[in-house]
Amino acid sequence: MNFFIYWVLFVIIGNVVLRADEESAKAFADDRPNIIFFLTDDQRNDFLGCTGHPIIKTPNIDNLASEGRIFENAFVSTSICAASRATLLTGLYERTHRFTFGTPPVASLHTNQSYPALLRKDGYLTGFIGKWGIRVRKGARETMFDSFVPLNRSPYFHKQKDGSLRHETQVAADKALEFLSRAKKDAQPFCLSVSFNASHAEDGDKKNHFPYPKVVGSLYEGLKMPEPRLSDPAVFESQPEFLRKSMNRDRYFWRWDTEEKYQHNMRNYLRMISGIDHAIGRVIDELDSLGMAKNTVIIYMADNGYYAASRGFAGKWSHYEESQRVPLIIYDPRVKKEDRGKRDKSIALNVDVAPTIVALAGARLPESYQGRSLSLALSGRTGKAAPSDFFCEHRMNNRSIPKWEGVRGQRYKYARYYEQEPPYEFLHDLKSDPMELKNLVSDPNHKEKLDELRKRCSLLSVKYDNQAKTDSRKVLRSVQFGLLDGGKKASGDEAIQEALALNPESHEALIARADLNERAGKFGKALVDLDALVKALPGVGQLRQRRGVTRFFNGDMKGSIEDFDAYLKNNPAREPHHWQRGLAYYYAEEFAKGVDQFEIHQDVNSNDVENAVWHFLCVNRIKGLEEAKKSLIDIEGDGRVPMAQVQKLFAGELEPKDVLDAANAGDPTPDDLRNQLCYAHLYLGLYFEAKGDAEKSLVHIRKSAIQYAMPHYMGEVARVHLRARTK
Repeated sequence: MNFFIYWVLFVIIGNVVLRADEESAKAFADDRPNIIFFLTDDQRNDFLGCTGHPIIKTPNIDNLASEGRIFENAFVSTSICAASRATLLTGLYERTHRFTFGTPPVASLHTNQSYPALLRKDGYLTGFIGKWGIRVRKGARETMFDSFVPLNRSPYFHKQKDGSLRHETQVAADKALEFLSRAKKDAQPFCLSVSFNASHAEDGDKKNHFPYPKVVGSLYEGLKMPEPRLSDPAVFESQPEFLRKSMNRDRYFWRWDTEEKYQHNMRNYLRMISGIDHAIGRVIDELDSLGMAKNTVIIYMADNGYYAASRGFAGKWSHYEESQRVPLIIYDPRVKKEDRGKRDKSIALNVDVAPTIVALAGARLPESYQGRSLSLALSGRTGKAAPSDFFCEHRMNNRSIPKWEGVRGQRYKYARYYEQEPPYEFLHDLKSDPMELKNLVSDPNHKEKLDELRKRCSLLSVKYDNQAKTDSRKVLRSVQFGLLDGGKKASGDEAIQEALALNPESHEALIARADLNERAGKFGKALVDLDALVKALPGVGQLRQRRGVTRFFNGDMKGSIEDFDAYLKNNPAREPHHWQRGLAYYYAEEFAKGVDQFEIHQDVNSNDVENAVWHFLCVNRIKGLEEAKKSLIDIEGDGRVPMAQVQKLFAGELEPKDVLDAANAGDPTPDDLRNQLCYAHLYLGLYFEAKGDAEKSLVHIRKSAIQYAMPHYMGEVARVHLRARTK
């Protein structure tokens, strides 16, 4: 066979292989798993049949556990819905993403790296249904989701088009079925997040705290609910006063403080969870019907735990296991039969959910993620090692919810409520005391462990806090050129807000916001940030100089001089150059000091026409016009148009018309012409003011400040002058 035949066969076979590779890649892309993430509210780990609850009926969720993998040591890093949901979305601890109730929205830097944003970018159809509970920046939801259907409680029963009432849990399932139909039609892999409001209580209804779907209304009727664990009053009384008086105790009296209330509310609470199970069963049945079940991964988790009367508490928020532990089940139908139905005892966290979903979809994991993917664990393989401990905290500002931070390890848990005076600490040995009834902080036998965990807590706190500060700088850098050229004010302003949300003490962000406000002429707002910076960094003299300029533009001449003097005290060599202080002296009517300042400035800048004119103006206010003419500083020459003519105007050698003719002469660009007229009218206004003609002065000043306004120092001086003379 000759070379030509070999070559033809090589091309034909190569093309076949190439097409096969293309088809294989296409098939792989089409075969990526669908993902459904079910999230419940206020449910601790033991309120499911598969986790050992003696009464509750959750057959669909139990089946997911028996066919999937249940993580027995799953926790949230912050036990409140807002912060936890932001962690689930972004793969970041609260200390890094900074979001909880009462804070600015989640930064776009983080929502752009969220699991729905990454999957949508990678070709997934993404949807959200139910309780959102997070604030994000404008446009972020559109970046993350193809379909966004928020559903709220208050009330739980939603009025339908036919006038009937339908429970939010069932409405969420209805909407999920609609989404599945769209996904089937579009033939796209999908990621659907279904976030139930249940089993959160209806806080506004003090009688019917836990409204449940009618479909589960007959469940638990006549059954006596088991007592809450740790219900001995001595357990509650052992708590420090700040916990005994916290919101957890307030809400205990809403729901659990009598046997009648407890039986009624617990029965209905279990019905709400069974209602969720029923809704999940409907979605699973629809997956079967549409032929999607064999390629759809299902994740089930709660956003935080729930005391439900344990320890005499009602909510979550604090450091005990009831507050932190949540159910976590991942069912992947692609996993081999022999690897299903397993229980994983390693620590798994809400911060792991985003990386798990991204890994399941085959997308690239962002380096910023602080959790680990659990996807390999589903088939018994090892991926990134499970953590031996994790950082946990609660940072929301609420007088009834004490702030704390801590470390929960495999054996020991440490927590410090750092706003108490002095800070109050807990140390629990989870092996010998799994119910956390003993506080070992004062036990000398555990001093070494206490010191170790104190340091570990501080280390992790600083680590995640520093990441937020790094992210803050990234946000600022992303719009740096927009800030410099003024062309991206809106995006710059939004970025600065994000940077400050991530690091409220960011000096760079405060400076940048002051810049933006100054460009917009909002000098009072700029001063708020500059005041904060001067207070925070009293030794940085340049900040006093910077604030002095802004005070001048804001009309505070005495404050401006005070800042300039403070700056020059530490930088005396700069005094001859400081013409800005001379201007402040003029408007503060300290004319003699102005004369001195302009005279020493002339020694270092002998060609400055403007300096000679301001010297003239100060002398005029002290000795009159004739003496000002006699003392007019002679300069070597200033070639700027129309400044040479301005010099001769004040010397009595030219008329005002000559200044305007010079400014309009030649063929300047529109920007140059505008700038020349800004200067011409400013100094004509000052000239007529020196002659005592206030009316003509204001005509020219208005033209300089408004008609020919320029974004430079002397352009702003025109506006300062106009405000000063029209008060």
